[in-house]
Amino acid sequence: MNLLPKNDWLDGEDLVGKLMNTFWDDRKMSVDIRDLDDHYEVKADLPGFDKSEISVHYNNDILSIDAEHTAENEVKDDGRFVRRERSSSAYHRQFAVKDIIEEKINAKFENGVLTLILPKAEYEERKGKAITID
Repeated sequence: MNLLPKNDWLDGEDLVGKLMNTFWDDRKMSVDIRDLDDHYEVKADLPGFDKSEISVHYNNDILSIDAEHTAENEVKDDGRFVRRERSSSAYHRQFAVKDIIEEKINAKFENGVLTLILPKAEYEERKGKAITID
């Protein structure tokens, strides 16, 4: 019975799980974060979105990026047949980013890419204290 090669992706429940994982991976907002000397650079891919459909917030050391897009397409044929298709996309990502100068955060949106510059606050490394265990 082992004459045919076994394809792992064709195993019953595993197939559904793999398809669902791939589906959700495709629905994620791709984000790159670079740690540079004096700032962090965040780039989020949001093709098909308009600047007005994107919001960015920084609160309590949490950076939040939200984007929501709704589109309608209506086709009429001789007045009797109507086809209306709606699609919507919503993305939400959050990142913990500490020690940022909130007032100097800069954002721009060009060619479907949101770029954020998050300036780092001056960081002073402290020596710390050894704690005695009783």
